[in-house]
Amino acid sequence: MVITLIILVGILAYAWILYPAVMLWLGRAGSRPWAMGCEQNAGWLPPVAVLFSAHNEEAVILKRLENLAALDYPADHFHVFVGIDGGSDRTAEIAQEWAKAHGNVHVLVSSKNHGKTAMLKLLKTQLLSRSVVELFSTGTRGISSPTIQQSNRPITFPSEVTERVSTITDLLLVFTDANTFFSPDALRHLVSPFIDPKIGGVCGQLIFLDDAGTETRENLYWRVETLLKTAESQMDSCLGANGAIYAVRPELFWDEIPDSTIIDDFVIGMKVRERGFRMLYAPQAMAHEQTPARIADEWRRRVRIGAGAFQAMSHCGVCLSPQYGRFSLFFWSHKILRWFTPHLMALLAVTAMVNLLYGVGRSVVVAVVILVAGAGFVSLAIIGRLIGASSRLKAFEYFLSMQAALFVGFLRYCRGGLKGSWERTERRGANPHV
Repeated sequence: MVITLIILVGILAYAWILYPAVMLWLGRAGSRPWAMGCEQNAGWLPPVAVLFSAHNEEAVILKRLENLAALDYPADHFHVFVGIDGGSDRTAEIAQEWAKAHGNVHVLVSSKNHGKTAMLKLLKTQLLSRSVVELFSTGTRGISSPTIQQSNRPITFPSEVTERVSTITDLLLVFTDANTFFSPDALRHLVSPFIDPKIGGVCGQLIFLDDAGTETRENLYWRVETLLKTAESQMDSCLGANGAIYAVRPELFWDEIPDSTIIDDFVIGMKVRERGFRMLYAPQAMAHEQTPARIADEWRRRVRIGAGAFQAMSHCGVCLSPQYGRFSLFFWSHKILRWFTPHLMALLAVTAMVNLLYGVGRSVVVAVVILVAGAGFVSLAIIGRLIGASSRLKAFEYFLSMQAALFVGFLRYCRGGLKGSWERTERRGANPHV
C-alpha cells in the first residue's frame, strides 16, 4: 500500500511541480523560429473577420464595438460579424444601430439561445456563403448597409457552401467574446505569426481585471499558465486556445464541432494541431476582461468549464496518441493529469486513511505525513479565504476551489445532457482602463 501512496504523490508532484519546472526551464532556452519572419513582415496585414456571439450583453456591447473600431488595424482590412444569440434586453438593437453607421459591422439575430458554438458556426457559414472576395476588396466604402438577418427557427447548417474562403488570400478568422476588450495593437500581434504557412492558429493573452482596472490576485495562476503556454508554443504548440482572443485559418475551423460543446475554443485549437498545423501562443496580443461580479457566478463558470474539459477529451483524444510526439506529452501532463487531480487527491486521502488504520511500520509513517500535509494545505486555504483577496494564502483557496469545481464538473459530465446554450454571468460593466 505504501507503494500506491508514493505513486499517487509522484503523479501529483509531476503534474503540478516537476512538469511546470522542466517546461519553464526548457522554454526559457527555447527559440521562436517564426519571430524573425514576423518582425521582417511587420507591415503584412491580412484581411480579418472578427466573430463573436452575444447574449444579453446590453451593458457592454456598445463598448465592445467601440473597442474593435479603435483597433490599430485598417478598417477596410477587417469586418466584424456579431451573432445575437437570443436574449431579452437591447443587445440586438444596440448592435444593429452601430452597424448602420459602420459598414464593416454585420449583425445576425436569432430569437432563440442556441449556444455560443452553434452561433459561431452559423456566423462562419454566413461569412463563407456570401461574396467574401467583394466584401474585402471593396472595403467599407463599397458596402451600402450591413447584412441583418432575423431567425425564429432552429439553426441549421448546409453541408457545403458555394463560396470557398480559399478565394481570398490569407483571410483569417478571429474569435472573441462580447465582454472582452482588445489592446489597440492586439490584432496586429495576433495575425503576424500567420506569415508562416505552418501556423494554423494563434492564441492571445487574456488578463483579468478587477473594478479598479488592476490584475486580480488570481493572475498568479494565470502568470504560470502564460509561461507554460509560451514554453509549449515554442517547442510545438499550445494546448487549445482562449475564447477571448484567438485566430485560425478558415479551412482549419472544425465545422463538425457539436453544438453542445462547452469549451469550443479549446477544442477548435486542438483540432488545428490534430491536422498537422501549429497553434502558437502570442502573449503580446493582449485582451482584458473583468472577473464575474459575484462569487456564485465564478463558481458556476468553473463548474461549467470543468464539465467541458471532460467533454473535450472525447473530441480531442486523438492528440493523446504518441504519434503526436511531445505535443501528446504536453496534453497528458498539462491537461489530463490536472483534470483528474481531484480524483487523484481523493484516492490519495482514502489510501492514506486505510494505511493509517491497517498499515504497519513505514506505511503508517507515510500515511501520517500525507494526511498532516493535506490538513495543513486545507487550513491555509481556509485562512486565505477568511483573510481575503489581499492575502498570499489566497492561492491555496483558489487551488482547492478549482479542484472542487473540476470534480463537480466531472459529475455533471457523467450525468450527461450537457448543452451549449448558456446564461451570461453578471457584468460589472465596460472596463474603462483599456
